[in-house]
Amino acid sequence: MKQDIDVAGFTPNAGESAKNEHKQKPKKNLYEPYSTPRVFYESIRWVFRFLIALVARVHLLGRYNIPKKGPYIIAANHLSWTDIPFVPAYLPGKVVYMAKEETFYGTFGWLARFLGAFPVKRGEGDRQAIRAAQEQLKQKKIFIIFPEGTRSKTHTLGKAHAGLGMIALRAGVPVVPVAIWGSENTFKKFGAHVTISYGEPILLRPKGAKMTREDIVEATDEVMKRIAEMLPERYRGEYANVIDGGIATPAVTPADEPTELN
Repeated sequence: MKQDIDVAGFTPNAGESAKNEHKQKPKKNLYEPYSTPRVFYESIRWVFRFLIALVARVHLLGRYNIPKKGPYIIAANHLSWTDIPFVPAYLPGKVVYMAKEETFYGTFGWLARFLGAFPVKRGEGDRQAIRAAQEQLKQKKIFIIFPEGTRSKTHTLGKAHAGLGMIALRAGVPVVPVAIWGSENTFKKFGAHVTISYGEPILLRPKGAKMTREDIVEATDEVMKRIAEMLPERYRGEYANVIDGGIATPAVTPADEPTELN
């Protein structure tokens, strides 16, 4: 009889299972960026500036265009992995940004999270990443995005993904277009010249009461055009045709997906 009761309804290890479950650490929400202590963040920033000063010459243009405080979006082109520290190194305050999901499960996943990154799934419309970006902007953060979604293999401006336009239109915050060039030579040529140009902030709005795909494409294309205008001609790539009176044809990829860093 005792055996029947045990099999039918009594679980001898139920208490132990509940105890073990209680001991398990809660799963981290990677879409909530880690809040790096300010002293550590500033220390890393100054160490980077010092090291870069030893190997390259950095030129900053239009710094007066940077808002004094968030929320705002920094949208930059992406020539090299060094753009990731270069772009925020000369901004006031801490930043948050997207990084490809695989980064968080690799050797340097802890570093990406420590510096304020959250993941984005590549090759699909990651709505959760878009919501995470919007939430950070609601908290008056500075959000960095590389609209091309990856480093340019040709060292020219590539087609942008529509995630930038969607986030900017939904958040209703200024977008600061940033053009960086020369970063691809940082560790290839001693004394390489790296230029970072900050454009005038743009406040993007949908044409009607509801945001449309056309609004998203046009918003993204407008930011990319501003970036192209600041870049030397040889870097303009896909957006060379919208400069100097050229025909402005949409150069945005149709997928409504946010972008990743690498």
